[in-house]
Amino acid sequence: MKDNNLHYLKYNDIDFLKWDQCIGNAPNSRVYATSGYLDRTAELWDALVWNNYEYVMPLPVKKKWGIRYIYQPYFCQQLGIFPPPPVEIQLRFADELANRFKYLQYQLNSRMNPDAFKRFELKQRVNYILPLHEPYAAIASQYKRNARYHISNGYKKGIRIVNTLDSGKYVELKKQQVERDVSSESFKMLGKLISWGQTTGNGLILAAISPTNDVCGAAFFLRYATRLIYLNSFSTPEGRRLKAMYVILDEIIRKNEKSGLLLDFEGSSVEGIAAFFRSFNPAEEAYFHLYLNKLSFPFNLLKKDKT
Repeated sequence: MKDNNLHYLKYNDIDFLKWDQCIGNAPNSRVYATSGYLDRTAELWDALVWNNYEYVMPLPVKKKWGIRYIYQPYFCQQLGIFPPPPVEIQLRFADELANRFKYLQYQLNSRMNPDAFKRFELKQRVNYILPLHEPYAAIASQYKRNARYHISNGYKKGIRIVNTLDSGKYVELKKQQVERDVSSESFKMLGKLISWGQTTGNGLILAAISPTNDVCGAAFFLRYATRLIYLNSFSTPEGRRLKAMYVILDEIIRKNEKSGLLLDFEGSSVEGIAAFFRSFNPAEEAYFHLYLNKLSFPFNLLKKDKT
C-alpha cells in the first residue's frame, strides 16, 4: 500500500539514479529537469518527491537577505512535476511550495493543470513544437511563404551549413553579438551545457558559413527523449542580412526527417522571434509561469515579478 507521502529533499539527500529514471520515463520528460542539466544551470537545487520517486519536482533555490526562495534558472524553460500526477497530487505539491516559500518564480511544464496552482499568480506562455515524423518534403511544404523564400535565397547566395564549431568558439562569437547586458555567468553556463551536450553525444552545433567564408550564425540543439531543443543561437549582422537562421533551422529539420522527434523552438515573448518560429508552421504548446511574493516590506518591493 502506498504511503502518499510528499517529502522535501535537500540536494545531498536526493538519489540521482532514481531521479533520472523518473524523469527519463515520464511522458512529459524534459532535459531541464535531469540531474546533469540542473547541476549545470542551478546554483543549488532541492526537490519535492512523492513516495519512492513516483513523482518528482526540482526546486532551484537561492538565498538572499537570509531568505531562501525558488527561481527559474537560465536555459530552463519548463520544470514542474514529473510524470504528470492526478490534479489532487498536483495540489499537494502546490500547497507545499506555497507554505514553504515566501517568494517564488517558477515555470511549469505543459502537462501541469493550472487549476492546481491557484495560490500563485499565473501567466500563460506559449512554446512552439514541430513534429518531425514525416519526410522532409512534407514538412517543408507547410512552411510559410516567407520562410521558403529566405531558405531558397540563402542557399542561392551561397550559405553553407557545417557542424565543426566547438563550444569555446560558439560562446566567443555569441558574446560578440549580444547587444544587451548579459552576465558572464550565463555565458559560462552556456559553455558548460554545450560541452556536456557534445560529450554525451546529444548536443549539436550547426553554423552558417557566409559566401565570404565567415561564420554568420549558429545554433545549438540538444536532444533528449522525444525532443530536439533549439536551445540557443546567434546571428552576425551579415547573418541577419542573409537570413542565415532560416537556413540553419531548415537543415536541422532536413537532418531529422522521419525521426519521430519534436523540434522544440522554446517559444519567445518577443514578437519578432515568435513570428520567426511561426514561419515554420509549428504547433502551439501552452505552459505557465508561477509567481508568489509574500515577503514583508520592503523586501516585497525589491523582488517584484520581472517577467
